[in-house]
Amino acid sequence: MESKRLILAVVLSIAVFVVWQAISYYMGWLPSQVAQRRQNATEQAPQAAAVPGDPDSAPEAPAPADALAVQQLDSFIPSEGRLVTVDTPLYRAVFHSGGGILRQFVLKDYRVSLDENTQRVNLVSDAAAGQAPMGLLLDGLPTWTGTAWALEGDNLNIGADGSGVLRFSTEINGLRLIRELLFTGDGYTITEKLRVVSSETKAVNLAFTFDSSAFNTDLRTSVFAKVRYAVFGGAEPGLEESQHNPTRVAWLQDGSYSEENSRATLAEGELVQGKVSWMAVMNNYFMGAVSMDDESASAKGRLFGDVYRVLIGKTGVVASPGRDAQLECSYFLGPKEAKRLENTPNHLDKALDYGFFSIIAKPLIYLLDFFYRYVGNYGLAIILMTVVIKLLFWPLSQKSYKSMQQMKQLQPKMLKLREKYKDDKESMNREVMQLYKTYKVNPAGGCLPILVQIPVFFGLYQALLNAIELRHAAFIPTLPFTDMPWLADLTSPDPFLITPLVMGATMFLQQKMTPMPGDPTQAKIMMLMPIVFTGLFLTFPSGLVVYWLVNNVISIGQQWWQLRRKTA
Repeated sequence: MESKRLILAVVLSIAVFVVWQAISYYMGWLPSQVAQRRQNATEQAPQAAAVPGDPDSAPEAPAPADALAVQQLDSFIPSEGRLVTVDTPLYRAVFHSGGGILRQFVLKDYRVSLDENTQRVNLVSDAAAGQAPMGLLLDGLPTWTGTAWALEGDNLNIGADGSGVLRFSTEINGLRLIRELLFTGDGYTITEKLRVVSSETKAVNLAFTFDSSAFNTDLRTSVFAKVRYAVFGGAEPGLEESQHNPTRVAWLQDGSYSEENSRATLAEGELVQGKVSWMAVMNNYFMGAVSMDDESASAKGRLFGDVYRVLIGKTGVVASPGRDAQLECSYFLGPKEAKRLENTPNHLDKALDYGFFSIIAKPLIYLLDFFYRYVGNYGLAIILMTVVIKLLFWPLSQKSYKSMQQMKQLQPKMLKLREKYKDDKESMNREVMQLYKTYKVNPAGGCLPILVQIPVFFGLYQALLNAIELRHAAFIPTLPFTDMPWLADLTSPDPFLITPLVMGATMFLQQKMTPMPGDPTQAKIMMLMPIVFTGLFLTFPSGLVVYWLVNNVISIGQQWWQLRRKTA
């Protein structure tokens, strides 16, 4: 009985974890609530403190200004100037010469959906472009409005081993600002060097802010949504965020990774985190980050409507006659590929965070990549990885099945004890424990494989959700004998619900093969577990369902072999 209670507690813990995640998602993303939050964000934006452009809130020079005053900016409307394009093997970026504002950033290797005719991922939507991403603020005021900028350079076409530079310059209140953007053909990092030349006769104390804005970076129409629409009708599916892939603001502070994905929290107030190594807008697969290699730099992040903004700035920048001020920052806009992030400044590789089970998730990703190099299919790689995991834990599983068989043999004796001492629980428990001791049975022996599988399950869950290698990776692209997409994306749910239903059937079969608890109530709860898990797995990434399904099938075979061996 103690064994079954432990198993029940473990199973219910997993169920509570998954249900809590689902509730958190749906409570925060119901369409009516999203619309209300957008309205609240719009209504609250004009009330932000220290609004740039307000004479009453602007600091008087030479006192230090608030470099990170965040507000809802008016949409960027290009006036004078022109567009300039930077083309590399990895991306195509479009800037406006009026301040070096980023207008588009298109990733050449990634599409919005599985359809080869769909557009490639653009990390700067029209809404984000209106908030002037990569814009420079001086003393909290935008430098791209009411100012004429000059551009040195032209369209760049950079090869894999090449590099290129664009220079934007302007003059504001006796200050000459020169922004130099350096691009390379083998990465997604853009390095900015800012030079400030003062024509004043005395030193001036300035505050500069480097701005990065991004719109929901991986909105797409999922296969699941398309099939649901085709079968059940209703509203035609548009671009949507995945339940397991929300956009969020993340940052690294004192070597510790943190993130905030609550739209309500981000819309209601600024994230003031003080000094950080970097701050980014990201989802599971893409990110737009800004960083400064300066211990005195500080950062903020906030959501305005649908636009996420993160800023890094520095106050107390002194420019004096004969002594220019210089600042440097870097931007990263691209996929969260582990190898590329390892070579970026300020520990941007920490953005690949797998949570509490990182120590398990990372080796699993390496193992998946290892098998993929040989089989060329991540679905098959998941199956091979599952077989390896089962082989590693085979001795534990054997002990577990042996323990369960011993428990099964003791069931008649335990039922007699419960009947005999049904009015005296203390005596019943004492006699049951004595029974375990007499027959040398460990009541918790059958729980060990389940306990071992829990961290592996959560580790694989995080690995599948955050490994960009698995995004749009297919197992069985179409339903057999049809052209209907099936397991065409292992990070999306099974659109026809086939694998979770089969997985539920295998769980039910396992329950029938496993000795039931003597307590009728516990037995009924245990038999309900396959139904509960099937419901939970309906929205899980299909790659995770494949893992659990294959694991169940191998476990059934192992358990059947153990039973046959016992009766032989």
